[in-house]
Amino acid sequence: MAALVLVNGKIVTVDEQFSIGQAVAIEGERITAVGEDAAVLARAAPDARVVDLGGRTVIPGLIDNHNHFVRATEHAEVRLDGVRTRAAALDLLARRAAGLGDGQWLLTLGGWHEEQWAGDRRELTLAELDAVAPGRPAFIQAQYDHASVNTAWLDAMNVPANIRATGRVGGGLVALNRAAAGFPAGGTREAGVRAAMAYCNSLGLTTVFDPGGVGVSDAAYAAIQSVAGRGELTLRVLTTLGAEVDEPAGRFAEKVRASNPFQGDHWYDRIAVGEIYHAPFHWDHGGRPPAPAASDIAAATEILTTAAITGWPVQTHSVTTGGLALVLDAYGQADKLRPIRPLRWSVTHAEGIIPEQIERARRLGVTVQLRSQSVIRDSRATVAPLKLLQDSGLTWGLGTDGTRAAQINPFISLWWAVTGRSLGGTQILDEPLTREEALIAHTRSNAQLVFRENYLGSIRPGLLADLLVLDRDYLTVPDDEIKDIRPSATIAGGTVVYGSL
Repeated sequence: MAALVLVNGKIVTVDEQFSIGQAVAIEGERITAVGEDAAVLARAAPDARVVDLGGRTVIPGLIDNHNHFVRATEHAEVRLDGVRTRAAALDLLARRAAGLGDGQWLLTLGGWHEEQWAGDRRELTLAELDAVAPGRPAFIQAQYDHASVNTAWLDAMNVPANIRATGRVGGGLVALNRAAAGFPAGGTREAGVRAAMAYCNSLGLTTVFDPGGVGVSDAAYAAIQSVAGRGELTLRVLTTLGAEVDEPAGRFAEKVRASNPFQGDHWYDRIAVGEIYHAPFHWDHGGRPPAPAASDIAAATEILTTAAITGWPVQTHSVTTGGLALVLDAYGQADKLRPIRPLRWSVTHAEGIIPEQIERARRLGVTVQLRSQSVIRDSRATVAPLKLLQDSGLTWGLGTDGTRAAQINPFISLWWAVTGRSLGGTQILDEPLTREEALIAHTRSNAQLVFRENYLGSIRPGLLADLLVLDRDYLTVPDDEIKDIRPSATIAGGTVVYGSL
C-alpha cells in the first residue's frame, strides 16, 4: 500500500502515450499507481500521507546526459546560469561574497558568458570585483573563454605587477583548469558533494551522467563514493572509465579489460568508457576536426576493440563532421568483432552531424547525446541539429555539457529547444522542437541513454519515484517562461530532496 499519495494534480507521465493523470502513489522508492484521484487513493495505506497538489503540474525527474558534476564538487561556486544582465551578475556576486567565510574565495568556474546578458555585455572589471569582494580573491570564469579577477586574486597567485593591468585571464580550457586546480575547496570534499547535489536538485535534476574529463581528481570520485556508500546521495550519479592525459593506449586498454561496467546501483554506477580515451584520435572542437596519425587511429582501434569484446558501452566526444566520420569509422571496425548495438555506443555533442552520418549511426545502433551549450552564446557555431535527429528515428537525448563549458539548468535547455533562441535573444535554431519532444529528450530518452529505461524517465507504476512538482505548468506557460520554471519540490527515490510538499 502506498505511503505517499499526490492528488488533484496534473501528472505529466511522459509515458509512450504522453498520458496525463490526476494522482500518483509512492511506496518506498517506487511508484505504485498513476491515474484518477479515486483509483489512486484506493491504493493508499490507512496511514498514508495524502498531499493535495492544488492543480500543480508534476513531471518526471530530469536527466542530464552530459554533466561534469564530479568536477563541480571540488569548489564552492557562485553559479551565473541564466543571469540575464550585467547588473544582476554583479549584485549576485556581491551578495554571495558577503556570506563567505574566512579564507573562502569568490569563484565562478564557467557555465555562463557575457553574451547571455541583455544590454551591457562588457566583461567584469578589476575595479568592480575589488568592490564586490574587497580583500577576498575573486575569479569569475566565463565558459572556457576567459576569467575576470580582482586584486586580491592577483596577490594570492603572485602575479607580477607588470602583467596586472586588465584583470583578465585567458588561455582556454587547459590554462583555466590548471588555475582552478590550485584554488581552495571552500570546505570538506563531502560538503562539496552535498552542495553540488543540492544545487542540481533545486533545478529539477535527479540524475546526471558524468563523462569524466581532464584533471578530475580521484579524491573527488572517492568523496562521492563515500556519500553513496552511506546511502546519502540525493542525485543519481553515473560515471565513466576515462583515460588520463597522455596515457598509453595499451595501458588504458588493459584497464578496460580488467574492469566491468554496471557494478554499482541506481544511485552511483560506472556505465561506459569515455568521454576521452585517446584524445589525439577524437578530441575536436568547432572548425578544428582531429587529424590523427596512423598510430593514433591504431591506438583508438585497440581501445574500442577491447571495449567491444569485453562488453563496455562507449561514449566519445565528437563535434565536427570530420571528427564524427573518424569515430563512426572506428565504431564500424569494432562492430565487425562484436555488434555494438546492444552496447549502445554513443557520440556526444555531435553538432556537426549530417544526414548521412545519422543514417550510419542508426544502422550501427549508435546513440547521440546533444548539448544545449549554444544557449549562452549568440552564435550558430555550436548549434545541435535537434529537429534533424528528432525526425530520424535515431535514439538521442538532451544534455548540457555543464558545469564549466555550459550552464546546467534543464529548464533553460528545454526553453532553448522549444524556442530556438539563445539567452541573448538571437534565433539560433531554425527548427525547434515541440514541448513534448523536448521533455521526452530530457527524461525518457535520456533514461535509455543511461541504461535506466526500466527504472527512470517517466511516471509509471514500478519505476523509481523521481519526479518534480513544478511552480507552473510546463505545457501551458508562455514559451518565454519555460526557462524560469522551478520545482516546488524535487523527489528522488520517493524522498523529497528539495523544497516541500
